[in-house]
Amino acid sequence: MFKKLRIFTIILTIFSLVGCVSIPFQPANHTDECIAYYFQTKRQVTEVFDENTLTIGLVVTLSLLNSAFSPIFLAPILTTPYIHYKNKVKSDEILNQWKAEKCGMIGKKEIISERPPIGL
Repeated sequence: MFKKLRIFTIILTIFSLVGCVSIPFQPANHTDECIAYYFQTKRQVTEVFDENTLTIGLVVTLSLLNSAFSPIFLAPILTTPYIHYKNKVKSDEILNQWKAEKCGMIGKKEIISERPPIGL
C-alpha cells in the first residue's frame, strides 16, 4: 500500500515540475523601455509565483488534514499539476507580452533597434 502511495507521489511531483513559474533575472535586451518595465514585469511574475506557492500549500495541507477522515479527501491533491500549469501559462503570458511590447522581441528573435545596447 505504502509503496504504491510513494510511487504515486513521485509521479505527481514530476508532473508538477512541468508547470513551474520562471522569474526573469535580467532584462531581455538593453533598450531603455525594456529595462524600464523589467522590474514591473518581475514583480507581476513574482506575484503569480507566490500565488502558486500559497495555493498549492493550502490544497496539500487541507487534503492531508482531511485524509484522516477518508482517503477520498486526497483527491484535491490531484489538482496540483493543473494549478501549476494554469499559473505557468499566466506568467508566460506576462513575460511574452513584456518581451513583445516593451523589448521589441517576437518569439526568440529580436527586432533590430535604432541604437546599440548600453555599454558599447
